[in-house]
This record gives sequence, C-alpha cells and structure tokens, in this order.
Amino acid sequence: MEITFIGATRTVTGSMHLFEYKRQKFLIECGLYQGHRAESERINRTFPFKPREVRCVILSHAHLDHSGNLPTLVKKNFKGDIYCTPATGDIAELLLLDSAHLHEHDIAYFNKKQKKAGLPTKEPLYTVSDAEEAIRYFRSINYHNQFEPVEDVFVTFYDAGHILGSAQILIEFDGKRVLFSGDLGRKNMPIIKDPEIIRDIDYLILESTYGNRIHSSVEQMTDELKSIVIEGREKKSKIIIPAFAVERTQVLITMLKQLYEDGVLNDIPIYVDSPLATSVTEVFVRHPECFDKETYSRFIKEEPFDFPGITYIKDQERSKELNHKSGPMIIISASGMCEGGRVLHHLIHSIESENNIIILTGFQASGTLGRKLLDGYKEVFIFDTKFTVRAKVYFMAGLSAHADSNDLVEFVDSIKNSRLKKVYLIHGEITEAVALKDKIQALGIPVEIPECMARVEL
Repeated sequence: MEITFIGATRTVTGSMHLFEYKRQKFLIECGLYQGHRAESERINRTFPFKPREVRCVILSHAHLDHSGNLPTLVKKNFKGDIYCTPATGDIAELLLLDSAHLHEHDIAYFNKKQKKAGLPTKEPLYTVSDAEEAIRYFRSINYHNQFEPVEDVFVTFYDAGHILGSAQILIEFDGKRVLFSGDLGRKNMPIIKDPEIIRDIDYLILESTYGNRIHSSVEQMTDELKSIVIEGREKKSKIIIPAFAVERTQVLITMLKQLYEDGVLNDIPIYVDSPLATSVTEVFVRHPECFDKETYSRFIKEEPFDFPGITYIKDQERSKELNHKSGPMIIISASGMCEGGRVLHHLIHSIESENNIIILTGFQASGTLGRKLLDGYKEVFIFDTKFTVRAKVYFMAGLSAHADSNDLVEFVDSIKNSRLKKVYLIHGEITEAVALKDKIQALGIPVEIPECMARVEL
C-alpha cells in the first residue's frame, strides 16, 4: 500500500490523501483548502492526480475541509462511489449545497466588479448542480460494517466522537491494519459518544490540530459562557458568536439551554441565524443513534435543541431585522471562521461598538477574518470595507470538538502495542504537530510528520 499525503499536511485544512494498492487508487477525504484567497484558488481548482483514475472516496466526516471539494472532483470526471456513514451523508449534502450556493454568490459579486473595471471574469469553483451531481455518488455504510471499496482492501468505520457521524477509518490489507483517525473528538462532550478505541494497529495516521494545547472541561466552558452572558446583559451587548453549523452550534445550544434552565438567560433572546445550522440541527434530530446516553435519554422525553427564548431564523429579511434590534441578545451565526455567511453582516453592524462582544468558538485558520480577530487586529476588512475592531473579543478554545494534547496522547497510549510501527501526524500546524510528536515518541513509538506530496509505502 502506498500513501501520498496531499492536503492537511503541516496545516489543518484541505484534507486529502491518495492511497494506491495493486494499481487501484482511492482517496480518503477531498476537502476544501481555506486560507489566503489566491492560494486557495490554486489548490482547490487543481488535483495532483487524474480524478478519473480514482476508484472511490472514503469520508471520515462532513466538515468542508474534509468533504468540500468533492463537487470539483466529480466535475473533473471522477465517477466512483463516495463512502461515509449515514449521518455524514445527510450533513455533507447540506454543507455541499450551501458551499456551492456561496461559491456562485461570491463569484457573481466578483465578476460584477471585474466587468465594471474591464477585467477578466471567473467561473465559480463549482455550482449547485455540480454539488447535486456529487451527492448522487454517496453510499452510506453503518459503523462496524466492513466493506470492500477496492479489491482486497477492507474498510470499517468506527465512531470518532468529533461530530455527528464522524468516523475513524480502519483499512485492512495483506494482514496489515492501518487506522486513519479522521478528526478525533473529546471524551465527555455533550450530545455524541466518545471516540472508540481500536487495537492491534500496525500504522496510525493521526490528526494533531491541538497537539500542544489543553482544553477546558465542559463545566469550565459553561461557567465561562455564563460570565460572558452576564457581562453582555450588563452592557446591553449584542453577543455575536460565529459558529460552525455542524456540532459547534448544537453544543452551544445545549449549553445555553442549561443556562436558561438555571435562570441566567430568561431575559436575553437567542437567535440561531443560519439556515444551514437550522437544517443541520434537524439532521441531528433524525440521528439519535449517534447520541450519547445522556442526550438520548433527554431526546426520548423532550426536544434537546429547543427551549423558550431561542429562535431559529431561515428567512433573510428576519435576519436583517436583527441588525436594527438593541441588545442584550445572543446571535449564533455561520461561518465559524468568519469567512462567509450571515455572520459577516452581523459583524459589520456590531464590530465597531465597544459595548458588543464577539465569541470565537473554535480553530481559526491562518488568513481568515476569524484568525485576525483572534490575533488582536485593530482593523479588519469585511467585503472590502475597513472596520475598526472595538467590540470585545473572547476565545472559547475549550468548545473545540477536537481532541486536545492529553486526549491524543492517551488515545495513542490506549492502542499502543508491539504491532504499532509508526504514527503519521497530519491535520495540524507544524508547531502543534512537533509538540505532539515529542510526546508520542516518549511512549517509544516512531513518529513522522509528512510534508505535502510525501509518499510512503506500508
């Protein structure tokens, strides 16, 4: 088996890895690269292989940095199956259609400006019809059900505990066992189950997003959110929370529901202003088999994502009305890295007031607006207009759905045995990956951090 590490190598975006066995090629992941626009454009529009030669794609989960370039792959003559869990398929369908709509909208805006300036126009990376075509190739496989995506290669999905439907991918061939962790989740997080432990592994391909960081506990995160909300009430703030539509929004809702039941939120309206997040939440309700015991028990008795004071907004006009309302209020809106979607309009109307609050709730890739806010930029551009950042910015890193350094080391230690020959670290900026490498090597296991296009033979 040969593996070429293509995307999410020494970075956390654009996950893509090409496997080849007996001249049969298959991909694990086909993600969008997010970052500096010119670089993203170049990477996302080209593949370092011929898509028509790829037999199939195997997805660990639905996040766009893992699934978001599937329409481009299909557009360039890929005709194989795309394997994933049922929940991943349902969520990826929503994300891909939404992504395609944004590509069409953004390129229309760009082309309008180009035409006025007499400059060349562009085609979108992909269209809604391209996304619809890609969705036709999805094939759902349940956890623990072994399948044979190419001849003599056997694959099984195990729960990764990252987002609804996320999977670790066990690949077996010639008596060897390779585990691709995907994005690994944390123990004791709300809603979904903990990551499963799979033993007797020969090679581990492991994410390293937070290879050098320790997250707060759920209780600490809830207390932190409570203190910010109380501050926002006193200042009559608009509390803007850019949040990923999948998992992050739903976790926030469960935390806010707890604060409501504790009497903290009775006078503060909450708006989930994201058609995508609203639709994804509906998918969560359709897949209670992915819930942990606590959430499932609550699901039997009541709707876990609904309570008085919370309003889900799909209509664009109702979204615009929020910009003219006074605080205190909480607005949860996508995207989580502030790179598109309705949250940008809410930031435009709130970022220059020192009374308002912005809560960043997850990893912010280099070059994104979210990263600039996290890094303390005093001025930022939104839709080519400069804004002064006067709103108070908080970073609740503990809300991440990714395993932290302790989780990752404990995971490796749990599966460690005489068979484990090497760990390959992907999906992490180099500083995080190097720190994790040192910790894993202390367990006596060789570790490699592949560069982009590195090729290894197992």
